Amino acid sequence: MDEHVSRRDFIKKTAVITLAAVVPISIVSDAATALAAPKPKIDKPGQKIHINKTKLKEFKGKEIIWPAKGSAEYKKMMLPKIHLPLIAQNGGLVPLALASDHPMEKSNYIRAYHVFDLNNPVPHIASFYLTPENGKAFIATRVKIQQESYVQVVTEYSNGLLYGDRKFIKVTVGGC
Repeated sequence: MDEHVSRRDFIKKTAVITLAAVVPISIVSDAATALAAPKPKIDKPGQKIHINKTKLKEFKGKEIIWPAKGSAEYKKMMLPKIHLPLIAQNGGLVPLALASDHPMEKSNYIRAYHVFDLNNPVPHIASFYLTPENGKAFIATRVKIQQESYVQVVTEYSNGLLYGDRKFIKVTVGGC
């Protein structure tokens, strides 16, 4: 018997079989990932989570300068504004944007942003390297944050100096 199957029917059947094979695997892997994620230890209801408030002292063997917000040095260096939500519903997808009005000239520019969260299992979240050709010192991404904490941004300038700034964020469901 010679059965002729149209191309359209073949594609439909293949899609259904593929979907049936893939969907259960992704559901199981998401559940396994959620179960394997470390949870902050809370022994009693109402107990507070320990938040590491320590500021980084050095990076790459160089001292980090932490100017006070609003100070003359803070305004002069044009440190980036850290855009984070006040409360993140899901610590696995927290939007982060860093923007600075610092000029991106060949002799004076922001070389890199280094993002840290000392409460994460791996504190160094990311590094973003820039050149004068970028035109603006702007980065937007999503990061994982385990619990409420201070996200610290170390700005590396072309002259080698490192300046730090940080912003507090609350997380309802941990992402690490």
